[in-house]
Amino acid sequence: MRCGEIREYIFAFLDNELDAPLSIEFQHHIDHCAVCAREVEIERVVRGRLAGVLGARGPDIPTSIQALERTLKGDESAEGRRRWQARPVVRAACAAAVLAAGIALYGVMHPGETAKDAPGFVSLLVRDFEHFLAEGRPIHFASSSADAVSDWLLRQTDLEVILPVIKGPNCRLLGARQCTIAGRPAAFVVYEMDQTPVSLLAMTRGSEALKEMDQQVESDGRIFWVERVKETSIVAYRQNNLIYAGMSKLKAPELIHFFSGTANETH
Repeated sequence: MRCGEIREYIFAFLDNELDAPLSIEFQHHIDHCAVCAREVEIERVVRGRLAGVLGARGPDIPTSIQALERTLKGDESAEGRRRWQARPVVRAACAAAVLAAGIALYGVMHPGETAKDAPGFVSLLVRDFEHFLAEGRPIHFASSSADAVSDWLLRQTDLEVILPVIKGPNCRLLGARQCTIAGRPAAFVVYEMDQTPVSLLAMTRGSEALKEMDQQVESDGRIFWVERVKETSIVAYRQNNLIYAGMSKLKAPELIHFFSGTANETH
């Protein structure tokens, strides 16, 4: 990702709206580019300042860029005002904030109307898995202990992930990574089965997402939703308050067998 693209995606990144591949690329870039990292931090500070000002004003929300400028500049120092006037990126942040406020108000006034979800749930899963493979299968936490991986994911994502009981000598747990799917924190667990990578993605998501998938299969009293896209098998199931989606180049029946054993299961 180049510096120009960073500026294009900066608002979506701060709003946690980037999908996992873009979010990873964005974070990798700012980890190695001090200039872009500073731009991101400036925008983060501006948004915090803006949220504080708008919160203090209550329902009296500015509805234009000019009104927002007056609000923000009303109690700033001379130095702060000079910084505001000199940085078009700050003004752009405020423009985005006005737009966001307008969208929020529209949502209150029109509660029955919602934006379309795009791309679809299955597309997000496949794109994330393909990006994971293209990156060389990196992980943030390496361990073969299910308890250690679950504990690490809980600290990183606040998700209580229940990992499947591994079956067979050729199946092993490698570790985990944290990511985001459609702006939401997700737990990404990495396995290997017969030397083929297998991922398990756990996330908070409504059951309606599973309806996109092609078919349902019952195994050991559990319902699995199954899909195959671009030579990638997706096997999903719901447990407690999370949706789990396993992905691999293996066939779907192999994945169902792989994920059918889970400790402490509740429906």
